[in-house]
Amino acid sequence: MAGLTVAPEVLPGTPFARGLQEAAGAGFALYCASAFVIIAVKLWFAVRGVPGPGAPAPGALGPDAGSRP
Repeated sequence: MAGLTVAPEVLPGTPFARGLQEAAGAGFALYCASAFVIIAVKLWFAVRGVPGPGAPAPGALGPDAGSRP
């Protein structure tokens, strides 16, 4: 039972694990920030009405425009 009371700084690998946790936290923060920016830009373009790639030209009829009665 005495071995369980060892200070965490004495355990081997603790500084390395702490560094990995910090790097993972920074990577997750970067991921969240980039996802937020992409979603904000998409919403900005949606609100402004800018068509995205693959959108039909203004006034163009769809492929089934004449087939409906």
